[in-house]
Amino acid sequence: MRLSDVLSQRKRERERKEKKETAKKVAIGTAIGTVIGAATGILFAPKSGKETREDISNKTKDATENVKKTVKDSVETIKEKEKELKKDIKEKVDGFKDKNMIEIEISDEDKEIKKVQMNEEETPDKNEEM
Repeated sequence: MRLSDVLSQRKRERERKEKKETAKKVAIGTAIGTVIGAATGILFAPKSGKETREDISNKTKDATENVKKTVKDSVETIKEKEKELKKDIKEKVDGFKDKNMIEIEISDEDKEIKKVQMNEEETPDKNEEM
């Protein structure tokens, strides 16, 4: 890579960073302007301050009630689905039991351990004989 290529690449990277910073500043400015405009609109509305505060309070209460109701409905739905799922699983397990389809897999290592245990039970301990 030539020196001129490296310099032009760094210049492009710097320009990209500057564009990103500019875009951030514009977005922040737009957000701040929107908030200021909304606040100004509320404060200078033809309603009295008391009416405006009441409107804000009522809308906040309505939004809170809607959120509570939605959460409550979601919880109830989840509980119902949980009950259905448990019931379905129990039915399937019972069906497998009825068909003798439930088996326990025993690994070769487990089989060897069992053989050793059985041999130990069959063979009396030498200390017990004395």
